[in-house]
Amino acid sequence: MGQKYVDCRELSGDMHCKAILAADSKSELMEVVIKHAINVHGLANTTDFRKQINARVREGNPPIL
Repeated sequence: MGQKYVDCRELSGDMHCKAILAADSKSELMEVVIKHAINVHGLANTTDFRKQINARVREGNPPIL
């Protein structure tokens, strides 16, 4: 099972954020992404937002920006 990651720009719509958040498990990734979204972008932890995160999870090594 490989690493999982999310590109923040796909979630927040903030094209200036270059955060690529990665973790070894989907549950760990979810926690990291939600903390980042709340603390950096002021987004809310809602059911819809969690669905958006799940839809954008990628497998493998994150790209280097």
